[in-house]
Amino acid sequence: MADRCLATTRDGKPCSARPRPGSDRCLWHAPELAAQRAAWSQKGGREKSNASRAKKSLPADIMIDAELLSWLGVAFRAVIGGKMQPNVGTAAASIAKAMVSVRQSSELEDRLAELEQRAGVIDRRSA
Repeated sequence: MADRCLATTRDGKPCSARPRPGSDRCLWHAPELAAQRAAWSQKGGREKSNASRAKKSLPADIMIDAELLSWLGVAFRAVIGGKMQPNVGTAAASIAKAMVSVRQSSELEDRLAELEQRAGVIDRRSA
């Protein structure tokens, strides 16, 4: 058994990785693992996507306004610092604006329903 993989790299140099037990090829050059390497590569690409990173970093529950403002601050600093693409920051701000709008609309509907109930007004939407 060789102590280095017998394959060559893309640039023609000898591979410096250790071979797998019972083989003369490393994990990346073993022909029998080609399909598994493709699956690993695909999985790695999915888990490094922007959506995956965002999903891992954001809380699962509903954010209060202070949390939303805090996340927008993080996004702002990341855009300004060149660590986040401006279009991602714009998308985050648009989503935050929609979240605030929906929250405000829901609160207004609740307040209106309470006032109508106190005034004895029949809700025509449910009639």
